Amino acid sequence: MISLSNPSPPGRTLAEQVYGALKSDILAGALTAGSALLTRDLLERYHCGVSPLREAVARLVGEQFLEATSHRGVRVPSFSVNDVEDVYRIRIALEREALALAIIHGDDNWEGAILAAGHRMEKAPLPDRNEDQGHAVSEWEKRHRSFHTSLVSAAPSPRLLRLINQMVDQTERYRALRLAGSDQAKIGRDIVAEHRRLMDLVIARDPACLELLADHLDHTRQAVVALIRSAAIP
Repeated sequence: MISLSNPSPPGRTLAEQVYGALKSDILAGALTAGSALLTRDLLERYHCGVSPLREAVARLVGEQFLEATSHRGVRVPSFSVNDVEDVYRIRIALEREALALAIIHGDDNWEGAILAAGHRMEKAPLPDRNEDQGHAVSEWEKRHRSFHTSLVSAAPSPRLLRLINQMVDQTERYRALRLAGSDQAKIGRDIVAEHRRLMDLVIARDPACLELLADHLDHTRQAVVALIRSAAIP
């Protein structure tokens, strides 16, 4: 059960708090893909009233993190190979373009932010299947996302960066699926090695970083597709 009683940023409404908590649970896999969400269960889980819950749910349906059903309820979207292929195709194209701009326009502050984000990510342990999976995935994702955000942050295109942020949201729950269904030790070694190599190439302004970024993201796509096709979903 999740409480919304913790202090929130000034001006943040209860509906926004519910939206943030519900979205985080979806992305982290704490709410099972394909499952129907009953209003009474959500009210109890997020300790809120009907109005803020409805507002949060409507927003998430609009963003395609929830699906409306024929009985006026909602469900968490099922995992789909077609959806994985689609969202990663778009994310790779956008993020590659942003990185190309960033290595042209980035300064030493940008480089420093990348190094700091990379260090924090390496210090974050990968989720342990024996622990609170939802919380562990969420914490790891924050640092992983911060690193990828730092890579493209120098791109002088706010609209492009907003689109990337939307696509990263769409890919997060698939990455959580990969973390939950993979060999933790092996994936840990692979992730550290890939990110260190990517960071080094970006700092050096080496154009090879563009293809490495695309390959890095595509590795996750391939792994998730394989998990879905084999039905090896935890």
